[in-house]
Amino acid sequence: MTNSTHRVAVGLAAVTLLAVALTGCGGGADKDTASGTGDVASLTTPSAPASATGTAVNGRPQLRLDTTDEEETQLWETYKICLHEHGVKKNEGRAPGPTGSGTGLSLDQSGEPKAAYVACADKMPLQPPELDRDKNPNYVSQWNDYVQCLRGHGLKIHSLPDGSGWTYDDGVADPTNGLEGPAMAKLERDCTTEVFGAKK
Repeated sequence: MTNSTHRVAVGLAAVTLLAVALTGCGGGADKDTASGTGDVASLTTPSAPASATGTAVNGRPQLRLDTTDEEETQLWETYKICLHEHGVKKNEGRAPGPTGSGTGLSLDQSGEPKAAYVACADKMPLQPPELDRDKNPNYVSQWNDYVQCLRGHGLKIHSLPDGSGWTYDDGVADPTNGLEGPAMAKLERDCTTEVFGAKK
């Protein structure tokens, strides 16, 4: 089995959150409005759910540890729609995704036009402060506790030396211990909430 390495973006402790963050930048499946042609009939920017966030100093929506998947998805969809409305092209190579909340808009990953990213910067969600090593003085010790939480539920993993992620243990037949999909996402979210939500 290939040794799969998981790294976190700045302040991003859970792989679940990382997946959502990547989706928010356009990595998710494309789901067009059903018009019979596969074209997006219209795009409207959904409003952010009031309970999902606080407001950061710079105006960006601030995710919390208890933000639901649905709330977080809606915030990322709002950001992607803004990017598209400011000229970021749709990723035409993606197949329609499963039915779910949000538009499922998949965007080109070239980073162009840069002006779109500047215009929409205030809509890009910030990760919870607990998951930001610059804001959380206990981040490193909590990250190690997070990895131990995952190990305690059967994952055969260990932290990377720089604390930026985790990787599967070598030579293990099934390092995930059969956990995948929703069960894995739930475990990651539960461990994130349990460890990073604890007061130290």
